[in-house]
Amino acid sequence: MTTKEFIKEQADLLPESALERIAEFILYQKFSLGLYSDETDYLVSIPGMVESIKTAAAESISECKDLSEVWPDV
Repeated sequence: MTTKEFIKEQADLLPESALERIAEFILYQKFSLGLYSDETDYLVSIPGMVESIKTAAAESISECKDLSEVWPDV
């Protein structure tokens, strides 16, 4: 059995929540290996990322948190 076959077989036994974490890891590995042409391709490949960015871009600046609220030590 090849490694790819083993991974596919084992993936069928895992709950969906575990598969989501594995998918995130795979995307990160592809990015680390330079398999995306740029950071935009990487971000677009993450499920829900485009919608999240669009939602954040539509927010009013007054609704945004100040950097000190997010990173108090900065």
